[in-house]
Formats: sequence, structure tokens, C-alpha cells
Amino acid sequence: MASVNSPDKKGRVIVVGIDLSQISKTAFQWVLKNIYREGDTLILTHCPELPSLPSFTFKSGLAPPVADWKEKLDQMNQEIRKLEDEYQTICIQQKINFKAAGQSMKNAGEGILKVAVDEKADLICVGTRGLGTVKRAILGSVSNYLVHNSLTIPVLVIPISA
Repeated sequence: MASVNSPDKKGRVIVVGIDLSQISKTAFQWVLKNIYREGDTLILTHCPELPSLPSFTFKSGLAPPVADWKEKLDQMNQEIRKLEDEYQTICIQQKINFKAAGQSMKNAGEGILKVAVDEKADLICVGTRGLGTVKRAILGSVSNYLVHNSLTIPVLVIPISA
């Protein structure tokens, strides 16, 4: 793959937020059909949130549940590998210039934005479930975060019916 930041770059750098959901897959396919052009570079970005790990108390002794923590983290790593394999296979088959990138941040929106800034992206694309105002306020929204916090990079939110 050519360097994303090379001076002879012909295409755009497009950050695409991905996860294991069908919404993400549908949005990715939409980007390929409607946005991607030959010469562009897709930055496939997954920013996993750390799983909630079992806690321990002083009543149960000072032995933390390391086996439970390891199991949760191993499961998360396995899901990330599956995700990378799935999207990379599509890009390789369709001869799409791509790069996989991730960032561990407080939330996925912050991570995607950091990757976009670091990669000097021209556009950020993410899918959305179309949560209502109340659910979005309670659950948060990656797309909402990006729209309100990306001050220099345009954000394309692709609405997907669940």
C-alpha cells in the first residue's frame, strides 16, 4: 500500500468506523458503492471499548479474578481479529487501498476522531442506528459525538434502518 501521507497522493483519505454489527457492514458497503473512488485510501477504524471486567472485594480476599479478566480480554481480541479479517478480505478482493487503525480511548467517537486527525483524513464515514433523542442521550452516540466534535474533518453519517 502506498503511504497515506505521500506527497503524490492522488485520492482521498476516508476514515470508516467499523464494528461487528450489521449496521456497520451496511454502511461500509454504502461507502464502497457511493463514496469510494479508485485512488482513495480507506482507513478501517475500530475503537473497542474495554469490556466490563468482574470486580473483586476485600471480603473475598486479595486474589483478583485474573482468569475471568483473561477470558473477557481474549474474547474481545478474538472478535477484533474476526472483524479485521472480514473487512480486510473485502478490501483485498475488491483491490481497495486500505489501512486498519484503531485507538483505545474513553469512547469510540474519540478514538475515531483521533485516528482521522492522525491520518489527515478528508472525510469520516459512520453508520447510525437512528436512535431517538432519549435513547441517544442515555446511550450516547458515536455519530453524534463525531458530528459535534470534528471541527475540521467533514463527517458523513449513513442512516441504516435496524
